[in-house]
Amino acid sequence: MQLFTNRKIHGAQSLPLWIGAGIFALFASSCGSKKPAGAGGRAMPKPTVVATVVKPATYTVTEEFPASLIANHVINLTSDVTGYLKAIRVADGSNVSKGQLLYEIDQSRYAAGVDQSKASLAQAQAQLAQTQLDYDRYKALLEKDATSRQTVDQAETALKTAKANVAAAQAVLDKTNTDLSHSNIRSPMNGKIGIALIRVGDIVNAGQTVINTIVNEEPIYADIDIPQQRYKDFADALGSNKYQYTLKFSDGSIYPEKGKLLLVNNAVDATTGTIRVRISFTNNKNMLKSGMTAVLQMTYQTQDSQIAIPSKAIKQTLGEIDVFTVDENNVVKINPVSMGAIIDTMQIVNSGLKAGDKVITEGIQKIRPGDTVQVQLR
Repeated sequence: MQLFTNRKIHGAQSLPLWIGAGIFALFASSCGSKKPAGAGGRAMPKPTVVATVVKPATYTVTEEFPASLIANHVINLTSDVTGYLKAIRVADGSNVSKGQLLYEIDQSRYAAGVDQSKASLAQAQAQLAQTQLDYDRYKALLEKDATSRQTVDQAETALKTAKANVAAAQAVLDKTNTDLSHSNIRSPMNGKIGIALIRVGDIVNAGQTVINTIVNEEPIYADIDIPQQRYKDFADALGSNKYQYTLKFSDGSIYPEKGKLLLVNNAVDATTGTIRVRISFTNNKNMLKSGMTAVLQMTYQTQDSQIAIPSKAIKQTLGEIDVFTVDENNVVKINPVSMGAIIDTMQIVNSGLKAGDKVITEGIQKIRPGDTVQVQLR
């Protein structure tokens, strides 16, 4: 106690003995009342978490992709000849057959062209007949030395020219006959015709004026875009029954027919990093129309060694996907994982976990890697 009586505090008088003793007692009491946890005090309880044991199994997976429906064949109907539209022989929106008469263009100029070509051909044929007679006569005279070789050669040349003229006239006739037949516009395929873009009396320019559009939607195609990382999955599935394809509409209804994987495109879109995939669907009831949108559902069975965990166990931070596990000593570990498809409330795990791992599903927010926890298995 004498220590306090001799202690100096800068700028003040020496403390009386009884004040110093009181301060010492208070200090000692305060220090003695603090006991560290685990050294005579109560230890902090271990956090409790819920975990599930990883068990490989077979799962039915359904993946969904936005799809656009595409007709297998679309033709913009034009004419090979020019003229005014004389008649319409089909109703807009009708089903049409290959070869069916659809529209008529005025034929008068083309019919006249055929008549003129026939006359020209007849004239050429008559000229050919005459030159043939002349050649035969001169050739016979040459054998009797009654004419010159030059005369025969000239007759032979005239004969060849006459034959060429006949061939040319025949070609012109064929062309005019073709033009005449093309004034009747027929359907080039089976399909459904749209709404006509011109009316009777309108001028149709050869190869330019679009008269109507015909589409063939049997079968019809559903096009989807997949990440380039999935290319091998789809390429390997060509020609197999690995996947089942269905279409789901915006009202939730399902198209009754199953689809068939038709092709995987041969290039990656440099802008999106995706690859176009085409699935074919029968459409004999015309329920599907080109331009419609739907959701393509792809269903398949996983291998029996597939791992899936509850989606709530997944932790995503700055693009990294992890899960917490506990080891045999109930110490928390962090496992980077690669995820696959979603199955209801479960998530397929492609890599990062193995059979027997204990994955924490509840209590994730209150733990860190390295913590020792109490585990409730469910």
